Amino acid sequence: MPKKTDVKTGKGKPAEKAAGAKPTASVQATHATYAANPDHAAARSAKSGDQDPAFALFADGLKALDKKDWGKGIELLKQAIAVSDLADLTARARQYLTAAEKRLAAAPATEEGEDPYLQAVFEKNRGNFKAALDLCKKGGREKKDERFAYLAAAIHALENRTEEAAEALSQAIELNPKNRIHAFHDTDFAELKKNRDYRSLFGLG
Repeated sequence: MPKKTDVKTGKGKPAEKAAGAKPTASVQATHATYAANPDHAAARSAKSGDQDPAFALFADGLKALDKKDWGKGIELLKQAIAVSDLADLTARARQYLTAAEKRLAAAPATEEGEDPYLQAVFEKNRGNFKAALDLCKKGGREKKDERFAYLAAAIHALENRTEEAAEALSQAIELNPKNRIHAFHDTDFAELKKNRDYRSLFGLG
């Protein structure tokens, strides 16, 4: 793995400048490694203690987009941008995020039989939490599919339903342990993470 030589974004630097920056070798290497073996890239990044957590989120986001899981990819890329202080990685993540959001926005209007998860994320992003939650719960999806469980948890958290959020997040983590990492960096769970009763859900002592 090459040494990180990325330049951190300084305070007051215009976002447009960062977004237009040419990706350095670190991001190119991450994307190249992901393209060659996405499963290995994501796991390696998530387990590397000396690596910026944004790399793990970025790699997982790319993996989701490659599977056309636009909703999950969007959430992961947003988290990568939120925690990254690397200008080149942030710029690349924003490029993928913009493209994925356009794809997601067009999906409900153009494709019948689209994954209901896409529709749920679309409704959540437009603030229609009830519709999104109904889609998550239909047929017990939130009990069987980690994507719906995680999304339901995020909606409950945003609407300050603490116990329901914790229960859904616990289910999401049980179905996919990596959701613990995602939740830790997800601003939707900022308030829930402050609650001492649920710190264990985020890997906090």
